[in-house]
This record gives sequence, C-alpha cells and structure tokens, in this order.
Amino acid sequence: MKSFSRKTLRILLVTSITLFISLIMLIIYLQEKMPNEITNKQVIYYNNHEKDIKGLTKSISDNKTSKAEIASEEIATKEINPDKAALQKDAVLDRRKIDAFDRNKIKVPNIGKEKFHSTFGRKVAFIYFSHNRESFLPYFKNGTTPEKAYHSELNVALIGERLGNTLKSNGIWNRVSNVDIVTMLNERNLKFGSSYQMSREVVINEKRINPDLEMTFDIHRDALPRSLTTININGESFAKISFVIGSAHENYKDNLNFTNGINEIIEKNYPGLSRGIIIKDNKQGNGVYNQDLLPSSVIIEIGGVENNLEELYRSADVLGNVISQYYWENKH
Repeated sequence: MKSFSRKTLRILLVTSITLFISLIMLIIYLQEKMPNEITNKQVIYYNNHEKDIKGLTKSISDNKTSKAEIASEEIATKEINPDKAALQKDAVLDRRKIDAFDRNKIKVPNIGKEKFHSTFGRKVAFIYFSHNRESFLPYFKNGTTPEKAYHSELNVALIGERLGNTLKSNGIWNRVSNVDIVTMLNERNLKFGSSYQMSREVVINEKRINPDLEMTFDIHRDALPRSLTTININGESFAKISFVIGSAHENYKDNLNFTNGINEIIEKNYPGLSRGIIIKDNKQGNGVYNQDLLPSSVIIEIGGVENNLEELYRSADVLGNVISQYYWENKH
C-alpha cells in the first residue's frame, strides 16, 4: 500500500510539473502571437475609409470643446494635392514677418533634464521630410491658398532642424536630412504621389551609412485650419502635434508602441497638445510610410498650414524633450 502511494505521488508530481511547463510555454506562445497591449487612449484607426475611434477618452482642456463635440477633422489629418506651379517656382514671401521672428526668444521647455545623458557622437536619430517643401501661410501674401503653400527654403525642414537641436541638447545626437524630394521627383519625371518612394531611398541610404541609427522621424505639417491645429497652454500658443502610423506591414505594432510611449508623455506634461495617433492602411494612402525599415519610426505632423514659426518651434522643443525623455527612460 505504501509502495502504491509513493508511485501515485510520483505520477502526480510528474504530471503537475508537465502541466505547469506546458502552461508556461502556452503563455509565452500567446504573448509572441498576440500584439503588444496598446494603452494609448487616443488612437484613431482608419480602415476601409471609415473612421473607427477606439477609446477616445482624452481629457479636454479648458479652451476646447467637449469630447462629444470634437469634429472628425480635428482628430484626422488633411492631405492636399499641392499646386504644380507652387512646387516648381517659389512664391514671394513676406520678409517683414520673417525678419520679425526671433527664434532665440522662444523659451525652451524643460522636461526630464535632471540627469546628464549623451549618445557621444552616435547619431541614433534621423529626421527627414517626405514632403519637405510644405510651408506656412502666415509668410505668404494674403490670399494664398493651402495648395500653394510650398517653398524650397521656408518649410518644414526648419521645424526638423529645431527638433534636431533640441534632441542634441538632450544628448541625442542626430542627423537632419537636407534632401529636396521635389528635386528628386523632377529628375525622374515622377509625380508628387511618389514622394514616399523617394524618401524611402533617403532612409535606406541613412541606414547604410549609419550603423547607430535607432529612430526615424518624418516631419510634416497638416493642412487643417488654425482652429484645429493650435492650442493655448499657460498663456502661450502651440502648434498641435499628431502622429501617423502605417498599418500595411506586419511589424507596425512596434512603431505604434514606440509612438504611444511618446504620446503619453506629451499628454502627461502638456494635455491637449497632441491630437492623437492616427493609423492608416494602404487604402488611405501609402500605408507603410517607410516605417517597416525601423521599429522606432513615425510620421509627425507638427501644426498646420496656418501656424506660425513661433508656435511651431515651441512644439518642436516640447517634442524633442519628450522624445529624449522616452529614449533615456525606455531604451537606455
């Protein structure tokens, strides 16, 4: 009887261990197969041309309407086809407004600078511009329309440079692209719709020459009106920020998790500054946006066509500090 009892206990023990190991293996398998949990509370999915707003519970600041009154355009991005003539010849700018702008007077926000960090010369971030000539109406003559707000010098590249400087001030060395996508398109007799094809070559080349590359940011400006791309925070005007993720590749969840981490820090420190993360498949546009090339990649829309440089630079500074905080807390 005693022998039988010992044998039974051994069988039960072996069975228990086997079941426990099987359970652990099943949990690991499910974690690998299932997408990582997305905790962001303002992620907008665009699929089959329908807007499915999932979990839109973002707090609304005092100068905004209630959640129920948010127009679909406010949480979307607006794409326009640029005027062909505007891409070929620069319109005349209002130099008085440009000269009146002093970038050095903009107070740089201080987020997460308590400790010294540095990549010590390793350029881990790359800032580029698929639509590099996107410009801003306040610096053109009155009556200029959004489809004509494109310029070879005063454009989103200035915002990217500001972002790059802020990243470097936080110890994140980076490179800012100086490639003119429009010139590339003209040289190959391609239309504006091939811009992401051109910028893809730019990113691939950066990966080839830079083994330290970890993050890429494609900087744009939206075409939505000022009322939807501007917010007042503590008496200062900021250009709102939104993120675009392409879901037409199998690893887009990595891009989404990366962007979600950045977005959460913005929401914590500057509620209302972010308009959220917008996910688009290939039915709404390119659908990949070169984000398959690196897991920490995202399109960032900083402001809109009616924002001014002061507002745009403030937001670029916030974004640079937030990206830096996320990088040093989560990646290194």
